[in-house]
Amino acid sequence: MERNVSHLNVTGFKAIVAALEDSSLLRHPFIIAGGTGGRTVAWDVSPAALKEGITRGMPLAAAQRLVRNLTVVQPDAAAYARANARLEKIISRYAPLWQNDGAGNIYLDITGTRRIFGHPADCVSRIRNEISDEIRSDKIRIEAAAAIAANKLVSKVASRAIRPLGLITVRAGEEASFLNHQDIALLPGLGPSIMKTIRVTGLREAGELAALSDSEAFALFGKKGILLRDSALGIDDSPVAAFKSRVIQSTADFPEDVIEEDIIRGSIASISEHAGLEMRRDKTGTTEIKIEVLYGDGMSAEGKEKTKHPLVLDRDITAAAQRVYNKAVTRRIRVRSISLSLEALVPLIHEPDLFEVETETKSRKLQEAVDRIQERYGAGKVTRGINPKIFHKEMRKNRGAISKPCASPFAQRD
Repeated sequence: MERNVSHLNVTGFKAIVAALEDSSLLRHPFIIAGGTGGRTVAWDVSPAALKEGITRGMPLAAAQRLVRNLTVVQPDAAAYARANARLEKIISRYAPLWQNDGAGNIYLDITGTRRIFGHPADCVSRIRNEISDEIRSDKIRIEAAAAIAANKLVSKVASRAIRPLGLITVRAGEEASFLNHQDIALLPGLGPSIMKTIRVTGLREAGELAALSDSEAFALFGKKGILLRDSALGIDDSPVAAFKSRVIQSTADFPEDVIEEDIIRGSIASISEHAGLEMRRDKTGTTEIKIEVLYGDGMSAEGKEKTKHPLVLDRDITAAAQRVYNKAVTRRIRVRSISLSLEALVPLIHEPDLFEVETETKSRKLQEAVDRIQERYGAGKVTRGINPKIFHKEMRKNRGAISKPCASPFAQRD
């Protein structure tokens, strides 16, 4: 049976959702950004801001030079989740299997649905129309570019090629010819180092990359070269993987009840690292941290913290878990156990061709290196040290004076 995979691509998804939540934003150009500091960049851009020359990935300072009094909107993970739920409700009427990568990028496997919904192009057209009709306000609506092909890679490149709107079909067997004159930058998964090599070589079109021999591809791009060359030929057998939400838990049970802050701090770091490693294996991030504390007298306490964007790195999970613990624990009683739950998990498909500030790239690569060591030698073989002075400064801010600083008891853990 001929495979039919569609990719829906909603350009400016976060900005559109923000405008759906607050239509007053449409009065002026605005961007979505995670902060206001010097390294802050635009995560998403409104149509009005786009017309002013602001683009995704542009530094905030540069955007503000183009538009005075530019409105900066903070990310809203809850609003994106609501919009995604509405999208999936519509899609579920037609597609037996879909993969929502977030930010308005959804794959639909509609193989075998022709007898029910007609030609794949007709089916996807109906989906697009229902999305536009049902997810809207008086002034704005969600509209998507869509492509249909025999695999995920080609459908994504095709939807990128026609965005922000339109519908295109790439017939089976014509993948290489379709990609031949497409810009190489449309291929997913091209990181900064690969793009740098591509610019040096002068390659511009996917067809030029597809024409490389095995030895040429390896010489230019190393061990990923052949895979990259094959992607330019439209070769991709990855499945449309349905995402199933779950909760990841990790618990520290103490042999004896403890009250020492340094031991508790080390335990929170340890369970955060264990849970974080398991979470990243599933290529997910957490948007809700929960801490449950069992006291020595049998009483318990718990707290939660929701985040506007997914937490992925151990350092961020540990910091959030410590904040929740500081707020939840109000009794000066010895602790018997601490449980951490990573909840509201979301798919986290990292695409290195998207903008990344240098510090975040280094942090991600460091985390990936640590994970590789953990996978090979076991969880807990490598852990992050914590500066006691910074820790105690944060503790005083949240809970008042505590015991004197001491060296981390888990820095040497094997």
